[in-house]
Amino acid sequence: MRGIKVKCLLMALCAAAFVGCGDGEAVHTNAEVSETEAAQSEDAGAADEEAEISQTGESDEAEAREPQEDEASDMEEGAEPVTDGSFMAPVEMDETLKNQLAEELLQENEMDTSVVESAPVTKGCSFTLPEAFSESEDIEGMYVTRRYPIDASTIYYVELGRDVALQLMTEETFKAQAEENFRKEYGEDIEVTIDSFESIRIDGCPAFRILCHCQVGDTQITQLEYAINADKSYVITYSQTSDYDRMEEYEASAETIHLVF
Repeated sequence: MRGIKVKCLLMALCAAAFVGCGDGEAVHTNAEVSETEAAQSEDAGAADEEAEISQTGESDEAEAREPQEDEASDMEEGAEPVTDGSFMAPVEMDETLKNQLAEELLQENEMDTSVVESAPVTKGCSFTLPEAFSESEDIEGMYVTRRYPIDASTIYYVELGRDVALQLMTEETFKAQAEENFRKEYGEDIEVTIDSFESIRIDGCPAFRILCHCQVGDTQITQLEYAINADKSYVITYSQTSDYDRMEEYEASAETIHLVF
């Protein structure tokens, strides 16, 4: 049971996970990630339940509804249908607005705006996996050792769409989000300690190198994360527990990270 819990906590700390690999070989990927259908189905079910409740009352009772019920009805009427696991126009509009606001904040705070001004077109990201790692048979994009889950060391890779807001990330916001993920997903208050938070560049693109750890019972979980911000966002997360120290292997792998143009 301890191994399962540690596995879940490792996944909670990761931003996401999708990659391809071979033992000791370079990883090349250009896979795209969509929104989670399960979360959308839950939202759709809640909207249906609200519709059934609203139809049970008389017309004069409907006029006397409380403000929050009217707001729920308005949301239901204005909602876009879910198609192929994603919302349509409203999501695209939200993303555009988010990027515009992020750009303004970057400029106001005199932060790196190169991702806005001249983000290069990339085809993916490559890096060399440590020899001991191979593709997980259970989880897509998860790479583990041959002794997993006894050795709970993992490597994750994710490719996401363009996200100007990523450039606004700070040590404080990263820590707060990681701890909030624990509370939401597992109902536990676990403190995440940031050992180092660096703004770097990889192949000319802005990136972050983050080393952090947290204590879960008698097990310490350590993660080394690289987040690259180009025309797409690429995140590589190396994780280990206190039972096995693979940081030297992880550092060697991280030195081979490159964007594919």
